[in-house]
Amino acid sequence: MSPGGGGPPRWLRELQRDFTAVLRAPLDASTGVFRERQERYPARLVAELRSGPGGPVPAERLALYHRQYWMRLFTALQTSFPRVSRAMGYWHFNHLAALHLAARPPRHFDLDEVARGFAARLDQALQRLDEARRGRERPAREHEEDEWSRRVELSRAPLDMVRQALHMDEAERHAFESPFEGLWRPTPEELAGLAQPEARLRFAVSCTLTYEDWDLARFSRLAGGDLDEGAPEAIRRHPSTRTWVFARSAAGTTKTSVDPLFARLLERCRELPFGEALAAVERGCTAPEAARLRAGLQGWIALALASGWWTGLAEAEPRAQEDSNDGPGGA
Repeated sequence: MSPGGGGPPRWLRELQRDFTAVLRAPLDASTGVFRERQERYPARLVAELRSGPGGPVPAERLALYHRQYWMRLFTALQTSFPRVSRAMGYWHFNHLAALHLAARPPRHFDLDEVARGFAARLDQALQRLDEARRGRERPAREHEEDEWSRRVELSRAPLDMVRQALHMDEAERHAFESPFEGLWRPTPEELAGLAQPEARLRFAVSCTLTYEDWDLARFSRLAGGDLDEGAPEAIRRHPSTRTWVFARSAAGTTKTSVDPLFARLLERCRELPFGEALAAVERGCTAPEAARLRAGLQGWIALALASGWWTGLAEAEPRAQEDSNDGPGGA
């Protein structure tokens, strides 16, 4: 405190302001690597740093801290979006990270918080690219938004691969941050009641179904994920689409590969009572698929219950009264 009790002295406020401005300044990538620009550092700030005998000069000390700080931020975002960073390549991903961090500087001691908002902006960039490729005219965009779309294009990654990678990364984050709601152990009567017309399943809040046409699932943000060091290998495309469920269990976050037919059933159960969902899936099956559906159904139900994906039966939605005088939409 200053002698007058009016807060920190002016010189300290200015020092903190200049130091914060240096740290927030994105690294320059014009030379093909992310590097600091020492010549842009405030001369007053550099002069305040006193180096010991034989130590680095003040600007170099500041540059080292500046560079390491941004490397930590890049690593935090790569860890939060391991599949997106692999799909796009770390060079292009770090450009998006720099755009995101410049717009939303870190304000929390937990570095994991720097990822907030990144997914929404990338999803918007993918939507703009979809619109452009469909030939639709787009309204004028802010320069920064165009930079997001441009960087995705420069990565040469298929848009569907980036979109699937983003969805899986977000599904894993959502499961990690969701509570475990316990296991539903239905009675025989409750299981038999699934055939009733109004029987709707209630899904765990952590449960998300994802699709994978490329070998993305193995790149996890959690301990034990297959994160390569050095030059990453190319991401392989699968012969057919695979499906995964991310959820929260008593032991932690899980990802489980499921049969595509079961994935169809899970998807329809979000919209329809169980009996209607099963009938809708069966109508869309070929004869071999229908046989596989019947053979696997009991095991799939057991898997969903044991994994905590279903937490009970949802309450039946009230039907709108035909003679209601309250206007449409009485439910």
